[in-house]
Order: sequence, then structure tokens, then C-alpha cells
Amino acid sequence: MDWLFIQLATAFATVLSAIASIAIEKRLGILCVDVHKPSKPKIPCNGGFAIFIGLVTGFSLLLYSGYVDAKHFEAFTLSIIASFVIGFVDDLVDLKSRWKIILGFVSAAPVLLLGVYTPRPWIPLVGYIRISNLYPLLLLVAFTVYQNGANMIDTHNGTLPIFVLFTHLFAFLLKLLTESSIDSCLPLLTVIVVVLAYSIFNVYPAKIFNGNTGAFILGVTIPLMIAYYRLELYYIMASIPMFINGFYYIASVKGFLQKESVKRPTFVDEAGCIHSSKDSLAPITLVRLVTGFSRSGLSEKELVTTLYTVFMLSSLISLFLVMALGYR
Repeated sequence: MDWLFIQLATAFATVLSAIASIAIEKRLGILCVDVHKPSKPKIPCNGGFAIFIGLVTGFSLLLYSGYVDAKHFEAFTLSIIASFVIGFVDDLVDLKSRWKIILGFVSAAPVLLLGVYTPRPWIPLVGYIRISNLYPLLLLVAFTVYQNGANMIDTHNGTLPIFVLFTHLFAFLLKLLTESSIDSCLPLLTVIVVVLAYSIFNVYPAKIFNGNTGAFILGVTIPLMIAYYRLELYYIMASIPMFINGFYYIASVKGFLQKESVKRPTFVDEAGCIHSSKDSLAPITLVRLVTGFSRSGLSEKELVTTLYTVFMLSSLISLFLVMALGYR
């Protein structure tokens, strides 16, 4: 049962790193305003360090115990390091949107250069098809889409880690229910443990924000697991909330604009309720769509609970649909 020790050690490293990050950022005054709360509290800005340390610790223990080989370990860690650096630079200098898109391809490089992918995705009613020339290009797109899509859905306390958590959790169940043993699923389980341990500090009411550093790392875990486990269809279906959020945002602002350049899609009233913006120039987002159904607005707790439920149902339904379509 050394795999259980690995997961416990990974969770401990993540929690300890999160606690340390909160303490250090408070001492250094690295605080951000939680704009969706009436009192506008200031909390630590960047939980990316805790996520990074948790993932590297977990994958290192998997390598040491023989659950992953050196090539996969290098691909995982180098991709995570790349997303960490890109996110951290973005936190420091606020990269332009075009650079975020371009640099998203960098996180895919270790996976492609080391060849730790199988260019045979599963298609319903067809089975596994070989697309050797196209698959690397699709992976490149997947890495930048998920890295930036994760950043865009990171709007309220816990929305991003909960989205990533449920997406990976039901992927893990899918593998166990179809063909895989627990040992072969340990990389995926390790990601789940890190995200779960970190979520304690980011769910409502958040004790620390993810920052672009954390958002990029969380986002890149999805294409990493897609490449490793060949669950392309499941992950695409489970990610529909993220795709809806990104598509409507880009369509409504007619391009990849900096968030500082567009109007806010929602506003908070004096009672702390979040309302959909009535401004036709404000971007359409998943949060704006959800709050638009309530005339009196939603408290932040009600809003994030609704979003958490949407993410869970999206992943659960995707699991059932993929199995019903004959995934093996």
C-alpha cells in the first residue's frame, strides 16, 4: 500500500505549502481584494506555489516508487514548470492576451518532444483511430486552450479548482470502471489529491487566490492527463462549461481582449448580491448567464454552489455518456 503513503505525503506537502504561502504573502503584503464581497477583504494573491509543490512532490514520489517511468516524469514536471513560469510572469507583468496564447504552446513541448502520447484517440462507434500527423497539433491547441480557459473560468472563490477536481475525479472513476487498475491510475489520483487538498484554501470563503500561476498549472493538468490516459472525448465533454464561458466571452467582446479593457459582466449590490450586468457592452460569461436567471441576484455562496453543481453534473453526465457510447 505504498501508493496510499504517496497520496498522504502529497496531500501533506500541498496543505503545508498552502499554509506557508498564506503566511508569507500576508507578511510581505502580497494581498488582493476579494471584489465580490461587500467588505472587500484582502487575501493572499497566489496559491500557485502550493499547487506546484504538491504536484512535483507527488510525481517525484511516483517516480521513486516505480509507478511512472523517467520519461513520463520529465514530461509531467517540465510541462508543469513551464506553466508555472508563464503564470508567474503573467502575475508580475500582466502579459498581453496574444502572448498567453502563444506561450500556452510551450507547456505542450515536453509532452511532444518526449513522445509521451499515443496518437490514437477513441471515437464512438468507430473505436481507436490513428492520426499520427494531426494529433500533435491537436495537443498543442489543447494545452493553450486549457491553460487560458482555466484562467478565464477562475472568477469566484473555488470555481477553477472545483471544475478541475470534478473533471479529473470522474475521469479516474471512468478508468477504474472500464479497464484500469489503481496502480495505472496513480498519476491521475495524485493530481486529484493535490487539487482536493488545495481546494480547502480556495473554496468559498477563499483564504488564498489561485493567481495566474495557479490557474495555468491547474489548466495544464487536463491536457497532461488527456495525453497520458487517452480520454479525449470524456475531457472535452466534461469541459463544456469552460468552453461555454470562453466562447461567449470571446464572441461578445469580439476578440482576445485584456480583462482590464472590458466592462465587468456582473456587479455586486450593497447587500452583497451578485447581479448580471445590464450593459450590452459587458462580456457574456458563464457567471453572467447564471446570475441572469435571478431577478434579485445571488449571494456569492449561492453563485459558487450553483457553479460547483454545474461542474459536477457536467463531469458525471460525461462519464455516463462515454460509457454508454461503448468506451473501453
